[in-house]
Amino acid sequence: MTHPGQPSTSSATSEALDTALDLTVEGLDAAKDTIVDALSVPGIGVALDAAIGILKKIQAAKSNRDALNSLHEEITSLVNMLQRLAQAVDTALPVDEYPADSAERNRAKEDAFRSTRLAERVANLVNDLQAICADADELLKWNRFFRFLHSTRDARAITDMKDRIAAARQAFQIEDDVITEATVTEALTRIKSIIAMQKAEEEERVLNSIPRADRAHYLSDANAMKARLQEGTRERIFESLDKWVKAQSQAAGNRGHPVCVLVGEAGTGKSTVASEFAKRLKERGLLGASFFFTRGLADLNSPTKFFATVAWQLAQSQPVLRRPVVDAAREHLKTGALLQLEIQFKDLVEKPLSSITEPHPPIFVVVDGLDECTEEGPQLVPSLLRLLLSAAVRPGSPLRVFLASRPEPQYIYNVFTTSDVKPHVSVTSIQEFRDTVDRDIDSLIRARLATSETSQAWSNDNPYAVSKIVDKSDGLFVYARTAVDFILSDLDRFFIQARYDALVRAEVAGLAPLDTLYRTVLEGVFPPETCRVPDIQKSIHRVLGYLVAVLDDEGISPRTLEKLTGMPTSESVPILNKLRSVVIFEQDNVDSRFRIIHATFREFLGDPARAGDDFYVNAVEAHGRLAEGCVSVMRSFAEEWQGSGADAQARLILQFLTADPTLSHFLYACQFRGTHLELRGALSQDQDSCQSLPWFAPSLCGYADLCPLGANG
Repeated sequence: MTHPGQPSTSSATSEALDTALDLTVEGLDAAKDTIVDALSVPGIGVALDAAIGILKKIQAAKSNRDALNSLHEEITSLVNMLQRLAQAVDTALPVDEYPADSAERNRAKEDAFRSTRLAERVANLVNDLQAICADADELLKWNRFFRFLHSTRDARAITDMKDRIAAARQAFQIEDDVITEATVTEALTRIKSIIAMQKAEEEERVLNSIPRADRAHYLSDANAMKARLQEGTRERIFESLDKWVKAQSQAAGNRGHPVCVLVGEAGTGKSTVASEFAKRLKERGLLGASFFFTRGLADLNSPTKFFATVAWQLAQSQPVLRRPVVDAAREHLKTGALLQLEIQFKDLVEKPLSSITEPHPPIFVVVDGLDECTEEGPQLVPSLLRLLLSAAVRPGSPLRVFLASRPEPQYIYNVFTTSDVKPHVSVTSIQEFRDTVDRDIDSLIRARLATSETSQAWSNDNPYAVSKIVDKSDGLFVYARTAVDFILSDLDRFFIQARYDALVRAEVAGLAPLDTLYRTVLEGVFPPETCRVPDIQKSIHRVLGYLVAVLDDEGISPRTLEKLTGMPTSESVPILNKLRSVVIFEQDNVDSRFRIIHATFREFLGDPARAGDDFYVNAVEAHGRLAEGCVSVMRSFAEEWQGSGADAQARLILQFLTADPTLSHFLYACQFRGTHLELRGALSQDQDSCQSLPWFAPSLCGYADLCPLGANG
């Protein structure tokens, strides 16, 4: 039993407590920086210093050991509470997502701590601990003899300090029955969500600043006609492509050929294969980007936006590339929006791809119609290919490239055969699968004939008809599709038979099957006796010319054409109705946009040796007529503007800004007048044609695409 004034613990116990206290102080000193860094709240370091100071001073006082042990446990609980809070912050803000000292991390903590009033709580805790520390100083001033005589008072003082620390800890830790850690964690979660949303919006703004060709994607409406794969056809080609995909997915070191090229003549279905292949890659999560060049469509017949478009799609499809592309785009766009191909490639494609340092599943890019890249094609397409393929053949690169193209022009072929590229390229001719092509065409024709009871009955009564169309197709899917659409353009059994007979009889010396088909289709709907009537022949030629020369990607409607060129809808619509096997047009609809289905028909019309005198279109003359129409429309608009009062002028502006369909011809003229003039080769003669335009008209060309028209456009 101990006497009053004697230590309440044995010497050994006292030494053990001193050791524990020393270790606690060392541990608190070591943990201080971690807690301060994690919380980053003014005063948190001061609070920890005060807690450590209290413990050191009471320990130095050599006071009542039992009371000191209780105080030690309470301070340890206080520090543990702060450590848990710091750990909660670090858990909510993992360094891989929120790097130390990053703006996002600092903002999340600042906003969360402000919303939970953490700084106020820390300030209150600091005040409480500093007051207790001051009392500990008073205790330390007592001499050993005084503390020996008043050990009970000494114990009460220490116990009082412990209780005050507990109260301070309780006040800091719990408010309205909610623990601070939970409050801060909840606030961080909420604020992280806001930051992530704002960051995604900012990233999207950067990505959307990249100039791109949205309609180049395989799912674009511009590629709808290319995506018509008949189920059950082309199976051998896709088996071959599937083997290539699997080879690219094997372990690193056995990449095979990272570039696959499918070569085929016009009309053999390359684009359909490419579109379906892109779709299947997408379903497997392997498609990075797709770009389908299309002759005659703005942005799709030029390589200028190729790499920017591919980069944008890669950022959307590949999470690992989104931030690298965004970061690269920020820097890239500081120089300019549409830069040279090589700069686009290095900034927006090569640099982001180089950020992938760990093994990554293959990322496929599908490119179709390189031969349809007519704007600066000979100059830029070779550069485009060399840059794209260099990224695919680079060791460790996850990029894989599938290309579909005609075997010509030569400048495309030359890139594939260079010494540094050829070993990495697998070239496949679509003709290698010719043994299954006829069967596939047979399946396509039969499926089309089965869509109508009349055509199905006709087919049943003519069991050899399908095989004859297959023979005439000569492996060309576009021939088969056009032929069957021509046969079924009038679902009267008499006309079905008559058109079929015309196809079977057709044989033009020196012409390819597709040319013979187009001649047969045109002569079937516009027989020679019709074409010999001057007025009718003139109207036919005008419509065919507009089909070749209209620059709007969507085409234009007969109503817009009438306002633009003066050609009555009563004249254009009957001709378009007859051309629906080769032209997209909704029968008898004056507001339906019309355009050519397949590029080969445009090529046919523009070649006098293929189209003949009856159907040959002089594209320069067609552009000239449209240029004159555009100038006339803009001049009339200017005269109306200048002759109108303020109210009428305001209505005209409102009509334009609201994309009033009645102004579709004016919008077309604003957007394409210059191009038609250039193509006609007479820009110098018409530079002054629009001197009297309203003040806002000259600027409309740059803003026309911001005011999209409805279906009546």
